[in-house]
Amino acid sequence: MRSGRGEGTDSGPGRATRHVPSVVVGVGASRGVSVEEVLALVAGALDEAGLDAASVVELATVDTKGAEPGVVGAARRLGVPLVTRTAAELAAVAVPHPSGAVLAAV
Repeated sequence: MRSGRGEGTDSGPGRATRHVPSVVVGVGASRGVSVEEVLALVAGALDEAGLDAASVVELATVDTKGAEPGVVGAARRLGVPLVTRTAAELAAVAVPHPSGAVLAAV
């Protein structure tokens, strides 16, 4: 995964500008998840959406997972901040494909 920001946004006289979308990736994880597992899942989700790792501007997770080494390490490897929210805050966010399992767990 690459994490360079601003790639593909070269602009100037006679040059086209390509906008790189900004994406916040929500990460849920079991205790003991590895950095590699988190990165593989993020990469799979981005690939499915047709996006590149350069689009990721932050990882977000529920506050109870904010110190999970695999999640923290994945954010560090991607070069983005890890932001935590309470379960109530996350429940209030509209998502395109909500998971009943996630809602039940948190």
